[in-house]
Amino acid sequence: MKEFMAFIYTQGDHMAEMSPAEQQDHVERVGGYIQSLMGNGTMKGAQPLEMSGITISGTKDNLHDSPFNETKEIIGGYYHLVADSIEEVADVIRKDPRFEDGPWKIEIRPIRVVQGIN
Repeated sequence: MKEFMAFIYTQGDHMAEMSPAEQQDHVERVGGYIQSLMGNGTMKGAQPLEMSGITISGTKDNLHDSPFNETKEIIGGYYHLVADSIEEVADVIRKDPRFEDGPWKIEIRPIRVVQGIN
């Protein structure tokens, strides 16, 4: 089995645009999807990310802190998944109920295992 990260991209806080009933429905559907994947061992973890943060860039002697959300599209959350292939993960992601609520983008990246890091 291989491990994958799925990065959930958003263009703002979609929950803020939903009515309370729509928010509850969204949370229940996405939460049920996540619980199902956790229960069958496909998902190791998932969390939303805050809409604020900083970016640290540069070199050792010249580091800069700046807001990270200088673009419209930001990573709003992640899934940590386990599967035999990226195609298998893609099939899982295509079933994410958040796609029913509007346009989303989820990037899937294999985790490269380097011995001795952790």
